[in-house]
Amino acid sequence: MAYSMGARAALLHALDHPTHWDGLILISASPGIDDAATRMMRAASDQALARQLVRGGVAAFLQQWQQTPIIQSQQRIRADWQLAMQRNRAQHTASGLATSLAQFGPAVCPNLWPKLHALSCPTLLITGSQDRKYCRIAKVMLQQLPQAQGACIPNVGHMPHLEAPHASAAAIRSFLSSP
Repeated sequence: MAYSMGARAALLHALDHPTHWDGLILISASPGIDDAATRMMRAASDQALARQLVRGGVAAFLQQWQQTPIIQSQQRIRADWQLAMQRNRAQHTASGLATSLAQFGPAVCPNLWPKLHALSCPTLLITGSQDRKYCRIAKVMLQQLPQAQGACIPNVGHMPHLEAPHASAAAIRSFLSSP
């Protein structure tokens, strides 16, 4: 099971090493940016964000980043889990986050869209219904993945496994028990 950036990494590994995988559970996953112009715009945006991170530091970055629409829904997560997330996020370094953007941000990751049809293991794509971007991505992925199922968790955003853990767990149990 992998979420967001981790889902991208798992998908990349599963496509490059299919015999190592019996199945995938991908939460808020994207196989990359397939449009060259969009990729260039995202690269420029990520570079600017990396410079801002290094200049302003992690605390200022987190304050701004957590106000973005894709992250705001995480305010629904249980308070104790939010606290643990905040503690973990505060341990990041500006240079580490900037390096992550530079080396594994969406603009530099391979475009996996052309390879999706080759993924032969059973795959579950979980999204939150309020994360419209990733719901659209999952819908297209489902058309291209030969053994995929989708689970759209109602009334949550980009982090459905923590925003609605019981509904996400039920989707995972159903997937794992299917033939």
